Amino acid sequence: MLSSPNQAAGGLPASRSPTPHSAILLAVEAASHPHYTHYTSDQIRRLDGFYGRVDARFNERIATHVVGRRVLDFGSGFGSLVDHLKRSGFEATGIDLHESQVFAGRERFQDLDLRIVTPGPLEFSDDEFDTVIFKDSLHHVAAEIDVDAALNEVSRICSQRLIIFEPNPSIPLKIGRTLIGHVDPTLPPDAARALVERTAFQVKSVQYLASLAFPLSGGYVGKPLLPQQAPEGIFRLDERIVRLLGPGVAWRYLMVADKRP
Repeated sequence: MLSSPNQAAGGLPASRSPTPHSAILLAVEAASHPHYTHYTSDQIRRLDGFYGRVDARFNERIATHVVGRRVLDFGSGFGSLVDHLKRSGFEATGIDLHESQVFAGRERFQDLDLRIVTPGPLEFSDDEFDTVIFKDSLHHVAAEIDVDAALNEVSRICSQRLIIFEPNPSIPLKIGRTLIGHVDPTLPPDAARALVERTAFQVKSVQYLASLAFPLSGGYVGKPLLPQQAPEGIFRLDERIVRLLGPGVAWRYLMVADKRP
């Protein structure tokens, strides 16, 4: 069931909540899914550091593959992608199961359409969106709810394109997560392709990215190793490393699938 922008799931008011409320909600979520113990609502402040520059480039890369104007970010978290899409001229909506992240996102991005949902059918009409995006969220869907049902809903509400941006379970990513004690499910590209192609979509392309800048940024959960003003050359070096060494060093992959006729 989908809540309206001004109402949370279950009829609770969705007015902007202070950080303590978000922290309580996150504690409840972590009790259900232990890997969420790494997350706090104030991690949205990472967007003000070097990770914010990394995330902005991720959003730009994703946006280049969007078709049409109506876009849904499925698992939008704090809403940075929705913000980027809206500023780029798209009609963007974000949905997420986790109230703490939605509340924190509404506090930061006060003019965005960020909604709280519960598992089950979505209150969107058929083909309401031209593009649906899973940014760092499909692995959670696959691990925590009925992924086939979720993707079938996406097939119903999406008219043209599905974009998946996911952690690539490369050796560097696994080592990095082990070093910081970060526990989180992963969804390898082949598994994501298999899930997608069981629906109405056909995978068109898979790209690999993020070998250096992302791990040095710390993301949302690691220790930031570079200042916000780190030189732009780090991104050019990042791209060269992936081009030279391939998917085995990439921390992310970007999959694009189009709906079959």
